[in-house]
Amino acid sequence: MTHSLLLHTSRLTIVGISDINTRDLIDYFTLNREHLRFAGGRVPETPEEVRAVRDNWLTQVQEGREVRFFLLQEEQLIGVAGISNIVRGAFQAAYLGYNLAEHCQGQGLMTEALEEIVAFAFSALNLHRLMANYRPDNVASERVLQKLGFVREGMARDYLRVDGEWADHVLTALTNPSWREN
Repeated sequence: MTHSLLLHTSRLTIVGISDINTRDLIDYFTLNREHLRFAGGRVPETPEEVRAVRDNWLTQVQEGREVRFFLLQEEQLIGVAGISNIVRGAFQAAYLGYNLAEHCQGQGLMTEALEEIVAFAFSALNLHRLMANYRPDNVASERVLQKLGFVREGMARDYLRVDGEWADHVLTALTNPSWREN
């Protein structure tokens, strides 16, 4: 089930997948292609690839395996975040991932957005644990996660393929002190 999601910060509006169109995603990926390659994974290059990514996100959301967030500043898409690989049962956890337009770096926008997204994950989704991983050379992500209270749990060698190469990642997690059994 797709539902409209709306969160606000002092500078951002955060919407769900049902409120974002393919054209905005095409523009976002086109303008930030080189910058986003650093983050890992393949950046979609054609409108068809962007549509396929959006369709995959929509399927994951509808099946309850993830929640996708789109960061808007003055109606312009400037970032994407996701709570993915949601596992229930004894685990009650998920991964947190995010990226931000290059021209918005260093302004505290991602920290601001993730404060709301983490609160959503812990309250609305009632997750017990969020995990977020970053490359050791990604100092900006390290700072964002530290500000949010994520704790470093270790280093994973050759963890994720980034731009055709296996890259080490720092593993971090944050637990929900208010988790409740349903």
